[in-house]
Amino acid sequence: MHAELLNVLDQAALALSQLRYNSAVQELDELLSESSASDSDLDLNPMIISPPSPLTPNLPDMSDSDLSDVDPITTHFLQLQGSIAALQDEVKKAHILHRPDEPPPQAPQLHLLVHFDEHRPHLFRQKLRVSPEIFDDILDLISNHPIFHNQSNNPQLPVAIQLAIFLNRAGHYGNAISLEDVAQWAGISVGSVVNCPNRVMVAVLAQHDHFVSFPTPDSQDAEHARCFVESRTCPEWRKGIFAIDGSTVDLYAKPGFHGEVFFDRKSKYSVSCQVSLLF
Repeated sequence: MHAELLNVLDQAALALSQLRYNSAVQELDELLSESSASDSDLDLNPMIISPPSPLTPNLPDMSDSDLSDVDPITTHFLQLQGSIAALQDEVKKAHILHRPDEPPPQAPQLHLLVHFDEHRPHLFRQKLRVSPEIFDDILDLISNHPIFHNQSNNPQLPVAIQLAIFLNRAGHYGNAISLEDVAQWAGISVGSVVNCPNRVMVAVLAQHDHFVSFPTPDSQDAEHARCFVESRTCPEWRKGIFAIDGSTVDLYAKPGFHGEVFFDRKSKYSVSCQVSLLF
């Protein structure tokens, strides 16, 4: 629509310039016919008038007093040319060319999270992928970040709502997490759906050292990790609480001892290259 409107205005500006050009040529022909005896003295040549070339000519900055000294035809031409240029500026600056008569209804569902928090935690986790307790902990850590405070006359959404929008988008994918769907779910604009996760991500990254850290060897978290590893593997692997899986090494044939254990997801027998950190 922007391109179509600008094209129409360009055509109008070109047509107006052509009309002025034709008018000037006609006036010059009449002047030459009336004073044919003194052509050399007038030193006028129709070829000195060049046809209009720019679609959007630059207009001189003329005040009302300047226009009073110009003939009426030129005055009307300059006024029309100025109106076309003003319309072009308005179209270029406009972000929304047409507003619907009836805005789409909004039925936000954010208020349901409060009910889920108190009575149905599993639905809370289904929407935000974290438990209500973890949500509150993250909220406490990021609420004081400067990214959520500005000097604008339009205040931001509460940090809790911005965090909920971020977790909802981060925990889903595909058609269920499109900008329009999240905007309808939260009852906000599409632009806010983009801005809120960006702000939360800045605040979360600032808390990286608090969220991700290695426990000390004598801490309770480290002991829980050792017990978990021992329950899933064997006592000898109890201290290997940090493990990194690498590429698989293919085997020539099925091992004779516990051969099925080496059958991987790619339907072949292999051994994983694994690095373990004893802690």
